[in-house]
Amino acid sequence: MKGKRKSHRKVSHRNTREDSEREKEKEKNRERSRDKDSEREKDKDTEKSKNSEDREKRTSSSKMEGKTLNNILINTNDRQEHSDLKIISLEDLSQYSTINLNKPALLELLKCPLCKGYYRTPYTINECMHTFCRSCIFKYFGCSNQREQCPVCKTKIGGRPIDSLIFDNYLDSLLNILFPKFEEIDKNNRNLLYKTYREAGNPLPGDEEEAKQIAPNLKIYIMPEDNQNEYSGGFLVPKTFNVISLKKLICKKLEKEEDNENDLIIVKFKDNELLNDYTMEVIDNQYGFDQDKNIFYYSCKKEP
Repeated sequence: MKGKRKSHRKVSHRNTREDSEREKEKEKNRERSRDKDSEREKDKDTEKSKNSEDREKRTSSSKMEGKTLNNILINTNDRQEHSDLKIISLEDLSQYSTINLNKPALLELLKCPLCKGYYRTPYTINECMHTFCRSCIFKYFGCSNQREQCPVCKTKIGGRPIDSLIFDNYLDSLLNILFPKFEEIDKNNRNLLYKTYREAGNPLPGDEEEAKQIAPNLKIYIMPEDNQNEYSGGFLVPKTFNVISLKKLICKKLEKEEDNENDLIIVKFKDNELLNDYTMEVIDNQYGFDQDKNIFYYSCKKEP
């Protein structure tokens, strides 16, 4: 019996040790699991912080882009400058970009093959896509014996070469941005050309000053000098409108034959009889128009 008790005690002690070891092992496993969970949380926090830093960097970068939007860096190759980069602002860029370009090579691409100067009002041949100044290519097609082909690549264009030309709006806009003074210079030269031809008595189409003179923008009134039953009224005339034209108008209103009757009509302005070749501009310079109303009085001569 004693032997059995001793063996039973040994077995119970062994079981107790095994149970304690199992508990220790379980506790270690739980600690390992807690450590892994804490490491995962740390990794998540680290990833969140990285994402937050990336967002802050992108936000600050976008803010910088907003400040430096629409800038292109052009390589000037100019030794006299402290930097070899020149900043040119372009208003139409949708996002900021920095481009390093060789200035001489760029400028060569912006020159007309015919005049060797920078494009002015560039036109492109649709068949071969070669570009020229408008005046250069129009002159070439008008004077050259080989006007039915491109002056650069000799591509056949046809009997109506002007129809193959397309205005290059994008290139023209780029030139006006890179060389803003060109547009003002072109305007001054164009106005000088119009003025030269206008003063020579042969105005060109598109002359705004000539169009203003021709446009009926002067209000005048005509009234009979002695007979109130005759026609009276007002109408618009241009400054180039002359007295003989006014007499013809009066004859028409009076329903008289122009060829026979207009010489029998006398037109006066401020008690001054007017000559047939007087224009409204001459009358204004000589007698002075009023701001509110300018009345021309007419009377009919009695036939001899």
